[in-house]
Amino acid sequence: MPEIWLKYGTTDIVLDIKFDNLASQVSSTFQPLPEDQVKAAFDGVPLTDNMLLMVLSPSKAAAKGALMLVEAARAKGFGITIDVPPKMAGTLRTNLTALAGGEVISINRADYHSAQERTGKFQSTVTLSTVSYDPLFGFAGSPTGILRNFMPEKMVEAFNARHDNLPSPGEEVEPLKVALSATENIASTSVELVANNSGIAGVHTGSIREAFGKATSQLKSISVVEEEPAKCAVMSASTDAVVQTTLASSLNSLWNNIHIVREGGTAILLAESREGIGGGALQTMVEGRLKPEHLSQGPYIEGLEHLFFANELRQKYELGLVSTLPRYYAGTKLGFTTYSGMNDVLQKLPEKIGKSYRAIVLSDADITLLRPRI
Repeated sequence: MPEIWLKYGTTDIVLDIKFDNLASQVSSTFQPLPEDQVKAAFDGVPLTDNMLLMVLSPSKAAAKGALMLVEAARAKGFGITIDVPPKMAGTLRTNLTALAGGEVISINRADYHSAQERTGKFQSTVTLSTVSYDPLFGFAGSPTGILRNFMPEKMVEAFNARHDNLPSPGEEVEPLKVALSATENIASTSVELVANNSGIAGVHTGSIREAFGKATSQLKSISVVEEEPAKCAVMSASTDAVVQTTLASSLNSLWNNIHIVREGGTAILLAESREGIGGGALQTMVEGRLKPEHLSQGPYIEGLEHLFFANELRQKYELGLVSTLPRYYAGTKLGFTTYSGMNDVLQKLPEKIGKSYRAIVLSDADITLLRPRI
């Protein structure tokens, strides 16, 4: 019986699955760049006085890059201001403090709604993000981060541009075109990172569109894995960044790879969600202020795509969830099949899909994309 450890919030939990029931185990295998190459890449980022650094990911890799830029600006005697979306501020601050040896790096919780107006107040701007897969946009990075956090009208346009209510991870879909177009006129140098828990595998700079394009090309080249579809898949996101702190921030990992499950099968997400639902449309649904029959009638609310994806995919798959959320919220209100832990999962799977089931186990589901083998 293989012993498989999966990320669950800030801890690891064991999956004691029988060898005969394990179809495959997949995780990211990025090759980190040597430290001198990472430093050289950041040394090439142009700096000025009165510079805005807009950090759009709270990951350890993004914190490392931000600290390098802060130290380089200080060495030149330049002033630098760091803006970060409010929901990412706590994690980024923690990562920055750890990397800086306990020094507290000042950051601003950016709660404005006009990126162009904000950047216009500085001599120059640098955006910094870590790319990943996104079921609505295809990919996530600086363009989508800016849209989601600072361009609410364009975010509505992007949501309405989708072709259907199914996830499209790893594809250049219409919502992404809206994001790229909307951020085209933001005068900024962009730094996009390809990274996992092992380190930074790529540093890409240029305009927002250029850096994003190069980073997503690298991500696809090293993170797409072909697998035979299975009757069951157990998935978890990496513990870096905020991908497991709330249900809303975890669900992309499920939508990104659910297509590897055979129709009628079970897809199970490990998402500790220690900070709860995560606000937005999911919270509104749980509180009874949004009804399923009214989803297509109201305005866009943050995370509304999760409800559309869930409603569509529930017709083909059982959507399972291991979390700390009360069963009433996750199960009764949001419609997930809830499990108390991995032992509960392994006890119930044979009852659901047969004793001879085969399961794919996927970690780093936010930055790994499974493709059905043809």
